Amino acid sequence: ESRRGERTRERKGGSSVASLHQILADECQQLNEAFNHWIVHRTPFVTVKAAMTLDGKIATAAGESKWITSGKARAYAMKLRQGADAILVGVNTVLADNPSLTLRPFRSSKFKVQGSRLRRIILDSMARTPFDAKVVTDEHAVLTTIVVSKLAPKSRVAALAKCANVMIAPDTKAVSRVPHPASRIDLRWLLERLGAENVTSLLVEGGGDVNASFLLNGLAHRVAFFYAPKIIGGRDARKAVAGDGVARVADAIKLHDVEWRRVGPDLLLTARVE
Repeated sequence: ESRRGERTRERKGGSSVASLHQILADECQQLNEAFNHWIVHRTPFVTVKAAMTLDGKIATAAGESKWITSGKARAYAMKLRQGADAILVGVNTVLADNPSLTLRPFRSSKFKVQGSRLRRIILDSMARTPFDAKVVTDEHAVLTTIVVSKLAPKSRVAALAKCANVMIAPDTKAVSRVPHPASRIDLRWLLERLGAENVTSLLVEGGGDVNASFLLNGLAHRVAFFYAPKIIGGRDARKAVAGDGVARVADAIKLHDVEWRRVGPDLLLTARVE
């Protein structure tokens, strides 16, 4: 019995080591992929991450989204943040959820990730970020950059500049395929600016409009989509990718190097964007 117990522990231990090895290998690949892209293009490698139901909803029509995916999936998502230099959301996410957007420490049965700081980018064309939002009041506010347009009220821009970094974007150079306030901000200019500030990897965790702004304008390089075994339905429920979409199937965004992974009860799809 003792020998069987030892063999069982060895198998369990080997499984834990293999899982940790895979996690570290994935993280190294993520870091190398981003750095190599930055060296060549001098812009961040952009990953769009979303957590959704099987019918592609990230929230109900009432805006409720906690929690669509499992605790294991949310813990795994922290690993994606760990491999990024910066995280980006739209102001609507700040208004709806008041997120911290930090790399929270967590422990699972297989591995542990320590908490750390992460640069936070807020797309906020009209400077609507609340003055009491966590991203501008917590101990990491110095790492928050609020990107506004020239149309933003000067009084609010000045007030936000007292508690966070404010970046005023130039007029949009090109017409965006996505009619969204984020399109008032020249995202290509923003990526060039972040690249010049040594941001090699950017994790986009926006809502459907922000996700569409990056995907439909050819600015995303990888997707990480978590799917929960749930269906929300409803024409007004919030989608993972919004905007006007494409008119023809032939114009659909194509993915390659697709990988599926089981994370608790959920599925994680990772893929490169063509």
